[in-house]
Amino acid sequence: MKTTTTQTYVLTVPTTSRSALRVWTGRSVHQLRHCSAGHISHVLAEMQQHMDHLRHSLEPPASEASCSLNRGR
Repeated sequence: MKTTTTQTYVLTVPTTSRSALRVWTGRSVHQLRHCSAGHISHVLAEMQQHMDHLRHSLEPPASEASCSLNRGR
């Protein structure tokens, strides 16, 4: 059985003082490690999968969504 581990991601976007995208990942804030340039695309894809999974787990089923829209009428 596959066990899930918590993963922490920190993404900094380019600013006037920093010209590059930076990504850190780790099991906690205290264990963050900077991702290499070759590893960034993999980490961003992994982060997107986690966000998609979270979004789907928060969306109500279609039947519940239509009921909630009609309650105010």
